[in-house]
Amino acid sequence: MQSPAVRGAPQWLRGLLSEEFFDSCGAHPGERKNDKNHFCVDCAAALCRHCLPHDASHGVLQIWKYASCFVVRVDDLKLFDCNGIQTYCTDHESYSYMVSGMQSHTLSDHEVVFLNERTARKRSASVENPCAACARPLPSGHDYCSLFCKVKHLGESDQGLRRALRVNRRSAAAAGGGGGEDPAVAEASQSGKRRASSSESGRSCGGTLRKRSRKQPAPARSPSC
Repeated sequence: MQSPAVRGAPQWLRGLLSEEFFDSCGAHPGERKNDKNHFCVDCAAALCRHCLPHDASHGVLQIWKYASCFVVRVDDLKLFDCNGIQTYCTDHESYSYMVSGMQSHTLSDHEVVFLNERTARKRSASVENPCAACARPLPSGHDYCSLFCKVKHLGESDQGLRRALRVNRRSAAAAGGGGGEDPAVAEASQSGKRRASSSESGRSCGGTLRKRSRKQPAPARSPSC
């Protein structure tokens, strides 16, 4: 059960932190390699390789396993400020994954952050640099052990979590004439536009097709006498 602080996060962030990745995809139960290792930010839904290719206007994150935990590449997580979260560099280990016959995606030589709170080490009140949310010992220069811990800690204040969310502020400022629009409203507006675009094109996140209404032909004119 998520804490109240996390429940105040946007829907996509709550879904990302609560999803059990690498379970079998319910939409493709008979397919091989149907692990859910992608996440659509716009639909707040986990996807497998057979759910791809996806709507080009939707943001899709690839989820990896590192040290038996779910991780995401820092470069991919563009909607959230990862500053302060302990990162791990995968330059000594290489993980590759082929997506629906397309080019191989690798995790080597990338910085990653853990999605969920880590519980392996013992907590201690005397630790010099504990995680601000769970008190896990951290190297100096870091405040959180995972994305979850930063969301939980910042969510306890009114404006902390809002400042960490990276909305397209430049676009919002250009459209609003000075940036007076609330970032959360701007995010919802942009997300709504993308969903509308997806519905019009017929393909949804799960790969289903919507029926499109056919235009009735105009009645033929009767010949003039």
